[in-house]
Amino acid sequence: MADDIEKPLLDIIQEHAVGLTAPLTRETQIADLGIDSFSIVEIIYEVEEKLNVEVPFNANENPFGDMSTVGDLVDALQNLINK
Repeated sequence: MADDIEKPLLDIIQEHAVGLTAPLTRETQIADLGIDSFSIVEIIYEVEEKLNVEVPFNANENPFGDMSTVGDLVDALQNLINK
């Protein structure tokens, strides 16, 4: 089921990744994306609009929590959708 959201999410992230030097995959490290806090807000907005899911976000907390890879993001988003 993660395949349903994986491609759109990867496309959204790809648009904002400035530090990426290799193809974006589930194994790509979030730290390698070069995404700043403004881009995080833009990504969340696009995810909510394009994938029709509400993403809880607190600007005072680490938006990635324990996530380290793009695959972790895909799985977390799929869990939100499944709720």
